[in-house]
Amino acid sequence: MFGHIFGRFLVEKNLISASKLEEALEYQKKVRVKMGLIAVSEKLLTEEQADKINKRQAQEDKRFGDIAVEQGYLTENQVERLLKLQGNPYLVFVQSMTENGIMTQEEIEKALELYRKETGFTATDIEDLKSGDADRIVPLFIRSDDERSQELAGVAIRTVIRLIDSRIAIGPSEEVEDYEFKDIALQDVKGEHNITLGLSGEENSLLTIASTFAKEEFTKMDLYAFDSVCEFINCVNGLYASALSVEGVSVDMVPPMFYQKGRIKIEGKALVIPLYIKNSRIEIFIAMDTKLNVSV
Repeated sequence: MFGHIFGRFLVEKNLISASKLEEALEYQKKVRVKMGLIAVSEKLLTEEQADKINKRQAQEDKRFGDIAVEQGYLTENQVERLLKLQGNPYLVFVQSMTENGIMTQEEIEKALELYRKETGFTATDIEDLKSGDADRIVPLFIRSDDERSQELAGVAIRTVIRLIDSRIAIGPSEEVEDYEFKDIALQDVKGEHNITLGLSGEENSLLTIASTFAKEEFTKMDLYAFDSVCEFINCVNGLYASALSVEGVSVDMVPPMFYQKGRIKIEGKALVIPLYIKNSRIEIFIAMDTKLNVSV
């Protein structure tokens, strides 16, 4: 995540070109591999065990290593060792940039300091960003006083990372009272908390989620593509509802709906978080305990 988030900043500041960033990110793929693959190659897991963990990640909001320890497949020490083998994301990115002659380490460090100043991040925040750990990175971009909205945003982003694409960039969230959309899929969750979760995009940007989640190539946002996006939202809300049930909070999920070219009026505020996946911008829409009026 570090390379995609910081890389977007470098491109926006014209410090590197988009093609050079893509070159570095492609090179980076050769350096970092998935924990499951490392565990299998290290003879710590069988392919069947790794596959079982991957399938559980589609049902539970947990990291690969946490599930492996829970199942008794790995010890915490073994997980720590595998994490080290994956490589530090910041150093992997620096290595990719320097070895390809795109930027020097000194130039990267200067640009990172500029990024810190412009975002208002602290030195600790930057260390969290460098870690590549979604649990540490996501809160940096969620600007809301509503704890439930923050939690749901975290579940949604982690699910995108695990089931759609780990190579995403996150933009700073904003709270809105009026929201215009081109394509949006929405699902209401009713109960002790009334929640609406949505995914919106323009120019077929939701196709990435639709195609990847359905494991079927869609070329336009038709009924089948929207159905896949709705199923993904249902998956996210299912994970969040499970977490709420542990706290004794009961909710029911309403079937998702999709809309095109419209506006949402919010009696209160909704949280919008931009995600960038494969050069497409997608927005997560979260409304918590507030009334919405959707018009198309």
